[in-house]
Amino acid sequence: MSLLAPPHPGFLQVLATRRAYTTLLYLAASMATGVAAFTFTVTGLSLSFGLAILIIGIPVALTFLAGTRLLAVAEAHWLRVLVGDADSPAPALLPQGQGFLPRLKAMLQDRRTWTSLLYLLLLMPLGIAYFTAITTLLTVSLGLLAAPIARLFAATGMLSVDLGGTAWCLAHPNLTALLCGLAGLLLLPLTFHLALLLGRFQLWLAKHLLVQA
Repeated sequence: MSLLAPPHPGFLQVLATRRAYTTLLYLAASMATGVAAFTFTVTGLSLSFGLAILIIGIPVALTFLAGTRLLAVAEAHWLRVLVGDADSPAPALLPQGQGFLPRLKAMLQDRRTWTSLLYLLLLMPLGIAYFTAITTLLTVSLGLLAAPIARLFAATGMLSVDLGGTAWCLAHPNLTALLCGLAGLLLLPLTFHLALLLGRFQLWLAKHLLVQA
């Protein structure tokens, strides 16, 4: 699985690019998926080490590692569909081998099993950072874009709105609203481009930890 990133669109073309919106969806959901992955990993590691002195610890640890591989494949699929190239092949759940036990042994010896653990642990801090950055930028850009509309309603007496707190803004409300709209028009595509760049970074990380480890 190559996890290829599609070509980067032009400055304003990004607003009409489906991949930009699906990448935004991935980044917006990354905090929830990151917390879930981190909780699963920490809980699995704690149980595996805590039950290591008992016979039941072995099947618990093996089940946890198999679940880690399953989550890694699910994350790779999630990235492939929303961020990368949806036509790229999917990774195998378990290493190739003849029979269950040889494949289980190969899973323990496969470096990708252990790098997948690292990837799942990194998902939470990365997800929080992605979610915070994207939601903040989207909120600010959409708020700036709404300023001219709000000023238009205020001018017709349908809405009372304060567009600024400085003396200059209060003295030039129409120009302030126009400048806010232009700033929002510039910030919105920049936010989409940042989302695509963050998506490319996540693809790179997944490629090295989930696929080519």
